[in-house]
Amino acid sequence: MAWYFGNALTGNYWYLVWLAPTPLLGLAYYRSPRTSFWLAFAACLLGRLSWLTYLQTVVSIIPALLLTLALAYVFARIIVWSTTITHHLDSWYTVFTYPVLMTSFEYLVGTFSPDGTATSIAYTQADMVPLIQIASVTGSLGITFLVSFFPALIALGCWAYQRNRHWISYLVSSAFLVYGLSFLYSWYRISGQKPLSGFKVGLVALEESRHHKAQQATAGQLKRLLDDYSQAISSAVAQGATVVVLPETAIRLSLDTYQPVIASLKRTAHRYEVDLVDGLADFSQPQARNSALVINGKGEIVADYTKNHLVRGFEGHFTAGDQVGLFKLAGQKAGVAICKDLDFPGTMRRYGNEPITSLFVPANDFVVDAWLHSRMALVRGVENGFSLVRTPRQGRLLVSDGLGHVLYEANTSAGNKAVLIGSIPASPISSFYTKTGNWFGLVNLLLAAYWLWRTRVVRKSILALS
Repeated sequence: MAWYFGNALTGNYWYLVWLAPTPLLGLAYYRSPRTSFWLAFAACLLGRLSWLTYLQTVVSIIPALLLTLALAYVFARIIVWSTTITHHLDSWYTVFTYPVLMTSFEYLVGTFSPDGTATSIAYTQADMVPLIQIASVTGSLGITFLVSFFPALIALGCWAYQRNRHWISYLVSSAFLVYGLSFLYSWYRISGQKPLSGFKVGLVALEESRHHKAQQATAGQLKRLLDDYSQAISSAVAQGATVVVLPETAIRLSLDTYQPVIASLKRTAHRYEVDLVDGLADFSQPQARNSALVINGKGEIVADYTKNHLVRGFEGHFTAGDQVGLFKLAGQKAGVAICKDLDFPGTMRRYGNEPITSLFVPANDFVVDAWLHSRMALVRGVENGFSLVRTPRQGRLLVSDGLGHVLYEANTSAGNKAVLIGSIPASPISSFYTKTGNWFGLVNLLLAAYWLWRTRVVRKSILALS
């Protein structure tokens, strides 16, 4: 049950992810590979059921079941490989095999999956600000490594206490080295950032029912929607907001309505002298787009961004973009992206390399994943050192800084209207990961390949001698 609650979609039981693999790894040192595999498979399968309802909503029941089974299978193989490597190489440093294999797997998934890094266990730790600072060096894979190293230490330590006690000192030393350096870096990064003056932002989302196609079918309905958004924007500006972000696909555009809607948004921005980030479902062109239009306080369009990563099964009617969205804000470079784009670290590194000071994100979640998807976005901010302003239609409105602090938060999961006002820093934070990319994942993958090869060689030698 530790897997079930620890890897759920809320982050409430983040600490259970550190403990869940421990008994499985421990038993695998004493049981046959077959028994170890099925125990680990069953445990992970039961744990991954906490995602099944969510996955069924996103990809339907059959793909959801297949993905759940696949994740349980890979986890079980990793458990078996981890202890097999220890038995064959017979050295204390094999304590790193489990975290290396887990990190390698997530690296491959993040590199090749059309859904990005969504299934990573790293996001379960997103509210642990000191822990997630390692992402600015290694990306989110470093979080996965730290979480996976702990159960490996405990399991191998218990086994070594009975079989090879001289390993204990090496295991303790490696624990102090890995976690000591990680938290020393976290302390340095967090304490080294001085409070920075910034500007106020407004996150505005009307009731979810107002965004449905049926509620924007006539000119009268569309005018009322624009008027209500204008009123909400006015309220945000009255509270000091100089930038206001609307949700993803908040307003639908057709060939007939494109010009009047854009003109209305320009007038609103100019009237209140506010920069607007508008989420649009743009059907005014032969190739429909899920877009975000940035209009400055003078009523000028300064960025027209098309979502890069579309949700399979839900956004097939849209054409994906391939460019980043950049604009100037208060004399500094800012960016705009949309929802699922932030599931992909490589896409966000393009913004970090500019570098931008803040990223504005219209979004639309699946309600149940409100916490998870907001924290995936937050980790991208830590990786690249920028502040984040995220406005979903049904999820967590979020303002966070480049260290991963949740500065302001509100909820629209019930389909309710929400207006959130908050201040964000106006300066980027330096990030090693932004400059180097997924070096950590590649190192782990090469090490995993070497250990698996080395184990195979040793096994053949043993068979030859026997």
